Amino acid sequence: MIAILWDASHIWGYLLLHAVRSTGIPFRVLKGLDIAQTGLSGKMLIVPGGSARRKANALGAAGARSVRRFVRDGGRYLGFCGGAGLALADGLGLCPWNRDGMTDRLQHLVSGHLVCDVAADNELIPPALAGKAALLPVWWPGRFNEPDENNDVQVLARYRAPGPDLYVADMPFSSMPADILSEWDAMYGVTLRPSLIDGRPCVVSGSFGKGSWLLSYSHLETPTGAFSGSENAGTWLLHLLRRWCGAPSNMSELPTLDFDALPTLWEDAALLEARTSLNELLALAKELGLLFPRNSWLLGWRSGVPGAQFNSLNAALSTALNLSPDDRRLRLWNARRNDFRNAFSLFFQGARSWLLARRLADTLADSAPGMLPRELLVDQRRALFGSPMFGGGLSEQLLDMLEELV
Repeated sequence: MIAILWDASHIWGYLLLHAVRSTGIPFRVLKGLDIAQTGLSGKMLIVPGGSARRKANALGAAGARSVRRFVRDGGRYLGFCGGAGLALADGLGLCPWNRDGMTDRLQHLVSGHLVCDVAADNELIPPALAGKAALLPVWWPGRFNEPDENNDVQVLARYRAPGPDLYVADMPFSSMPADILSEWDAMYGVTLRPSLIDGRPCVVSGSFGKGSWLLSYSHLETPTGAFSGSENAGTWLLHLLRRWCGAPSNMSELPTLDFDALPTLWEDAALLEARTSLNELLALAKELGLLFPRNSWLLGWRSGVPGAQFNSLNAALSTALNLSPDDRRLRLWNARRNDFRNAFSLFFQGARSWLLARRLADTLADSAPGMLPRELLVDQRRALFGSPMFGGGLSEQLLDMLEELV
């Protein structure tokens, strides 16, 4: 049995659900409060990406004690990105390392694939990748603060070079020649070359009591087909699930994922209305050049556009419509349907206005600067989408209602 911590995961939780479901391994989706109240059982806890701070708040002191007890007694902990950050010394304390801060925001806004050097001699590394260079996906990763003494932490992979599809913010790294990058650094003090690629750790592992943990700032749950190279991530995740949970040995890669292609199993009027409205917003944002396709499950976005929230809403709505409307879900939704419908109507009107205003602000930036104050756009964005890092706003309320169904 696998337990999945659901709080503050958003789209990353849906990617992990897709991966785990495909293996047929029994699993439970838990909130931090569940873990705090009833503890953990089974073989493994997986914590998807998202905000480590919000996950810690959801667990609280009692939930954190339950997770530590579970691993100390022989359980396995697998954390991706925010789930990796949660397990560090200033969080759950499973790993003695800390998270390294970033003074340059651009160094965090890295997404796509990086070439990584994989270690050769660890049972948690799939034989197909051991001792080789692998393309591993990162989506706005944090960084491990590697001390001079590694405290029995084993580094399983290190970043080495940009992959062919790497983006820095909304700019494809491959489109920027080395001489231009050097010129920008000299003239403007802007460094777009990701510091991650200078040999920093990407995947680390260790033990805690009788149990084990593996932390990865690469999203190993990334579906196959997202880009050329995502199959390396799936190979690694399936290897871990085989080692720790008995995943089927005949699976060689994770299946592809397209949220928009998921079949509708729940013909609920409020969910279908929201799906239509969200499709209209996404089409408008793409027409305005504020969103653009990255792959089958992710839209890219112009810097400053709340693309993460749009992606999470798309994943949540598509998944909700793909659920079987059993009695428990129907009882929950009957109590929430009107609140959701009213909130989504407000969100649609506000988001449509904000997208158009943002595009107008871009148009006026040179010809009539100050005509549309950026402060007004920031305030509207905060009310609709909250903080880019920590969520909030009307979109968070909608996501909470949808995610409770899952």
